[in-house]
Amino acid sequence: MRVLLLPSWYLPEGGQFVRHQALVLKERGVDVHNLANVSLGWRKYGRKALDFATYPLVPYFTEEDGIPVLRSFTRPIPRATVLNIRLWARRTLRMYDMYFQRFGHPDLIHAHSATWAAYAAALIKRRYGIPYVLTEHRGMFGYRSDYARGFFQDEFEPFFRAGFSYADCIIPVSDQLIPKIKTYCERDVPFRVIGNIVDTDFFAPSSDRKEHTLTRFVSVNGYYREKGYDILLPAWDKLCDRRRDVHLTIVGENFDSPEFQRIWSACRHKDTVTFTGELNREGVREQLRKADAFVISSRVEAEPVAVLEAMAMGLPVVASEVVPEYETPTLCGMRVPVENPDALALALNRMADSYKRYDAAAIRNHTIQIASKQIVTKQLMDVYTRICSN
Repeated sequence: MRVLLLPSWYLPEGGQFVRHQALVLKERGVDVHNLANVSLGWRKYGRKALDFATYPLVPYFTEEDGIPVLRSFTRPIPRATVLNIRLWARRTLRMYDMYFQRFGHPDLIHAHSATWAAYAAALIKRRYGIPYVLTEHRGMFGYRSDYARGFFQDEFEPFFRAGFSYADCIIPVSDQLIPKIKTYCERDVPFRVIGNIVDTDFFAPSSDRKEHTLTRFVSVNGYYREKGYDILLPAWDKLCDRRRDVHLTIVGENFDSPEFQRIWSACRHKDTVTFTGELNREGVREQLRKADAFVISSRVEAEPVAVLEAMAMGLPVVASEVVPEYETPTLCGMRVPVENPDALALALNRMADSYKRYDAAAIRNHTIQIASKQIVTKQLMDVYTRICSN
């Protein structure tokens, strides 16, 4: 079986989950290829986007982790969202033609996200009849906050309708995404909820954990509005007004942005917060091993991998309610209303008092049951086999 992965975004613009999925599928004997058309945003890349030696304009074949990859880097036109979607999809279709000339058609395309790989996969299916499955990662389809609801503009509807309606199977990473997705389906498309993969062998608790006097919280998310740092830091101030035996470590990128600096300038307890910057997986694991509990204050989530990694380490979680309940049931921590600093502060205070009463082994076992590579790859293989046999 040969499966062509078609991500909406990929390294260096995220997409680690696609890379990880490709590696574990390869372990299972799937012939995995990757077609990655990466859009470089001007706000983030600036002049670096014009470094054509590092980010070539012409698509090229390479091999990454033993997996054949056809790569391309595109630059969006400022303030032309719909045009950029069409240009990205057309370029992706041309890249598929290049791929076909070298490798022939795959048995199946696995697109990642309706923004906008699903639309490109629909164009490929219209032209060549290649079936595709679609994993939807975008938490906005949970439709649980004003921020999420604001994303769904009328101009996006044709792309969503095509991407979802032509799919042979839609694979949301959590069931809370299904109701909104179904509003775009013009036919009865099968659904199968399959979550993200976490390397539960790598993300495992240390046997030589050291005791400390502070309750150490950790958050592993870069600064983006949907991650809710304008909620977390006011809640943290409220917590520190009440007690001083706590510390927060924040792992991730983009905290030098002007938007975050405005939020940070209002923080009154800066001495209790540490920023590590972006870390590799070894660095993330080290920070998780030092922590007592994990916190996530997002406005939008589907099934956050950062939470799964923390729970694989046995950490209890304080999470906003956009994180699926099956991912963070009561045995794994506390859930709070979205965009509510007061409720978050109260939950952080309760967690600081009670984190030792959580069963780390039970939290880890729950994570293994829903996110280990053995569980998730078996589910994916079931979907692939059914579609290819049809």
